[in-house]
Amino acid sequence: MGANYIPEDQIVTRCNEEKTRKLLADCKAANYNFIRVWGGGYYPDEYFYDYCDENGIIVWQDFMFACSAYLLTEEFEETVRGEVRDNVIRLRNHPSLGLWCGNNEIESAWEYWGLPKDEEAKRDYLIIFEDIIPQVLKAYDPCENTFYWPSSPSSGGGFKDASSNHAGDMHYWDVWHNFKPIEAFREFYYRFCSEYGFESLPDIKTCRAFADETKGDFDLCSSVMAAHQKCVQGNEKIMYYLAQMVRYPYDFKKLIYSSQLVQADCIRSNVEHMRRARGRCMGSAYWQVNDSNPVISWSSIDYFGRWKGLHYYAKRFYAPCLISCDDTNRKKPVLNISNERMTAFEGIVKWTLRNNKAEILQSGEKSVSVPALTAQNVLTIDLSDELKNRTDPREKYLEYSIMENGKVLSFGTTLFVRPKEFTFLEPAITYGISESEDKFALTFCAENYAKSVCLSLKTADCVFSDNWFDIHGKEPVTIMIDKASLSRKMTAQELSEELEIMHN
Repeated sequence: MGANYIPEDQIVTRCNEEKTRKLLADCKAANYNFIRVWGGGYYPDEYFYDYCDENGIIVWQDFMFACSAYLLTEEFEETVRGEVRDNVIRLRNHPSLGLWCGNNEIESAWEYWGLPKDEEAKRDYLIIFEDIIPQVLKAYDPCENTFYWPSSPSSGGGFKDASSNHAGDMHYWDVWHNFKPIEAFREFYYRFCSEYGFESLPDIKTCRAFADETKGDFDLCSSVMAAHQKCVQGNEKIMYYLAQMVRYPYDFKKLIYSSQLVQADCIRSNVEHMRRARGRCMGSAYWQVNDSNPVISWSSIDYFGRWKGLHYYAKRFYAPCLISCDDTNRKKPVLNISNERMTAFEGIVKWTLRNNKAEILQSGEKSVSVPALTAQNVLTIDLSDELKNRTDPREKYLEYSIMENGKVLSFGTTLFVRPKEFTFLEPAITYGISESEDKFALTFCAENYAKSVCLSLKTADCVFSDNWFDIHGKEPVTIMIDKASLSRKMTAQELSEELEIMHN
């Protein structure tokens, strides 16, 4: 459970240990247990691997070959052998090192990208990635614990259906690049999905670092925004998916919020689907965790280290013990528990059907036991009588959670329609702030159901204990802020003046 890591800055000398450790700490906080070092970047410094050693994060290490065909001259072969040898010797003793991978997307490029039919170049590919690199690894890292995989994606090499859904790893980009609907993720039961992603805009404070609101730059179609878009037709794709999922955002802040919400919900949908298929699917690495400059991109943390909605969602959907809802049949949703712990989950599943006022229409609970390292469907809820009419799915939603020893481990909500079709009432959110020596506590209530409540600070930064959360009417939700995470010291009054709240 993790993501793809790219260089932290396009000017490499700006990278440093403090920034890298902060980024990896944010990955750990979001329950990552591995990270993929992408082959289109560079080999990180020693402190990257030291942190992963110290914190139990497995490293998938690409060699730095990506998206290209390489002519194997004698001189180039010498540099390949030297590069691989030097980095293997440097990294081989790190206990976090889990996998060597030959390259990024070169095998699949030969199969699917329409590269010229050059048999000599294909032969050179096979020699480099299925002969030379394995030779060097056998000589310098013979430990069988560090597996070698020829390419990502691959079914094992030899140009045999490199991006298969049935073997090896897969990069799935039809959602996003090919405009497939978000639900298309559920058509596949990958073995290991090592790349898939969805773009969003960064925090408005990050946008202010490269755009001038007074000059009209805060417009997705402005030349400045186009220059900071890292995907061909990326802004068109953002608007295409926004039109499917949410109501039109009429101002720039709402656009940022909406893009991050759709990104987070898209990736959540795929991760939960994969985790329900545990046993067949054994890995998720979304594209991407970080940025190398302040841009519109697929990242869950922007260039300045600000968490997008996706990273808060990742903290929930990568929880060691996760409850999720398969709503393929919305009248009979199925609750599933995925348990990545080394011990069984013994606890209670709770569910509540509510209306848009957050009033309880039905509820239930069940004691369940889910063995370690398994995923199980634990409850099917028959809502046929509650979702009879055309308006019912637009005014009702399902809330669910799992509890162990009186503690909530995981929770979620499911709408039976896309958010733009749901009849949201004005939530009238209120909150109070209390303070201890090292923390602020913000307690929120609402008059009606409030979905995807996003907290942010106008000029300062912090990490909230949770964000992009739901409020079920008058039932209080308490969010903590560790004072150490604040970018500057402030009083409770100053925090209240800084706080901004957005919701669906």
